[in-house]
Amino acid sequence: MQKRFHWPRLTTGQWITAAVIAFIVVAVFSDVGNSLRQISSGEGPPHAQLNGSFPSAPLTVGRRAGFAFALDDTSGGAMDPACVGGNLSPEFEVLKVTMLGTPAGSWRHNRACGDILETNSTVPVVITVVPLHPGTFSLHLLPQEHARRVGSGTKGEVTVRP
Repeated sequence: MQKRFHWPRLTTGQWITAAVIAFIVVAVFSDVGNSLRQISSGEGPPHAQLNGSFPSAPLTVGRRAGFAFALDDTSGGAMDPACVGGNLSPEFEVLKVTMLGTPAGSWRHNRACGDILETNSTVPVVITVVPLHPGTFSLHLLPQEHARRVGSGTKGEVTVRP
């Protein structure tokens, strides 16, 4: 005679508790497995470079000018969203920022953000500004994901004449 397996007689509350515990165990193992996959595949926090330079010719107060750069997500995961931040305010009014020819968000809190930038991808970035004051200004732009710096940027001096 074969013995048959019988499920234990548990109350509804005990079954719910067992199901919650099983769910937590599966979730923990899934998260650990996903983290290990990200580490082994090179995914993770993005690292990017903002390549290019500021114009060497003097700009004129009140005249529109463009700063052109290349944003390169060199390693890690995708930048979501891809942002460029820096110290353009209050010496410059930033009219618009384009990434890959499409408008990025407006320049707020000293940065503008676009869409997702995949790993090992490069997009052109053009920042259109109007100088507001004469002088020589030391500017620094860098790649960001939200407000977090994710790599190296570009520094330079821009001279603005009246």
